[in-house]
Amino acid sequence: MIVLSKIAGGLKRVNHAAVAVDGHIYCFGGYLGTEDYSEERPIDVHTLDMTTLKWEQLEYYDGGNPANVPFIRYGHSVVAHNNIIYLWGGRRGDVACNKIFMFDTNTRSWLANEVTGTIPGVRDGHAACIAGGFMYIFGGFEEARQEFSDTVFRFELETLTWTALPELTSNLLKKDYLTCVEINNRIYLFGGRSYSCPFYDSNTLELDLTMMTWSTPDVVGFKPLGRRSHTAVVVKNKMIIFGGYNDITDEHYDDIAVFDPKTYEWEPITIRGGGPTARRRHCCVAVNSFLYIFGGSCPLPDATDADVHKLMELDDLYVIDTNESLRSMSLQVILDHQLSTRTLTTALAREVQFYRSENELSSQLDKLNVDDH
Repeated sequence: MIVLSKIAGGLKRVNHAAVAVDGHIYCFGGYLGTEDYSEERPIDVHTLDMTTLKWEQLEYYDGGNPANVPFIRYGHSVVAHNNIIYLWGGRRGDVACNKIFMFDTNTRSWLANEVTGTIPGVRDGHAACIAGGFMYIFGGFEEARQEFSDTVFRFELETLTWTALPELTSNLLKKDYLTCVEINNRIYLFGGRSYSCPFYDSNTLELDLTMMTWSTPDVVGFKPLGRRSHTAVVVKNKMIIFGGYNDITDEHYDDIAVFDPKTYEWEPITIRGGGPTARRRHCCVAVNSFLYIFGGSCPLPDATDADVHKLMELDDLYVIDTNESLRSMSLQVILDHQLSTRTLTTALAREVQFYRSENELSSQLDKLNVDDH
């Protein structure tokens, strides 16, 4: 993998949620240490133009009803189907939510239509993905029961109907800040924090959506270390994880590993060009062969004893080509060595300039006390 660029001054958020639609990455909410979450206010939405690599805050329409707009939150999930983004769960301080909100990227408007069925309890720190016209929900911390969820729920996008799937109930799901992805009608879960020993494991769970059965594949060889608050995406029918945190060992991770569901094998990945710094509760969005990693928090560099348990919030953006294409390798040389673009085509010279230009959305890093944001 090749890091094409690290761009500073972008969106500074922790525990936010993002998804790509039609050339833009849409990022919703998240936590920022300098902001006040004691009072309810509408969620903020930012977009990243994947051509110019510039962030901007998006103005949106509430559809004529302010109740259509979710309140500011963190620990929520977003998934996309066509031009609609579905936001669910999350919390603001002690206030959690289980209402589903739909954001239309064409009209930049919110909807919160009536839903039917068995609605999951309010929670945060769950995992969500789209498969076969459904949004599936796994794990997370349920506010009412004050424990991790062991029940799988799915939401039918066409009929707006929730269904509990008790046949899939498992103690293995009692985690928060796990990840899930769908590949070829199977869902793969990795990581998360459990309250039972081992608190962090390296198992990969597989849900067969045809048989509706769980399995734990026998992985031989390398396995990533157990973690939470990492990210998982799909590129070329393989699951890629990055980063995360283990509070038993007090380690933040900066590694990338790839899981191949055909062979049930993990592979550690070397990143050319200096990979992202260790972090947790960041976002990673995959578009074609490219990864866009941004935000999250990490330990303070050279922290004093007084600050050893504090984190800083990150405003950087990493663009990584998982293919190591000849074009990307050429761009990396131009960027790394600050070469002139005078002999390049106008379009390529403009692209190099986009990679070289920092954002101005954020200007400084702030200290954040270690907690569950």
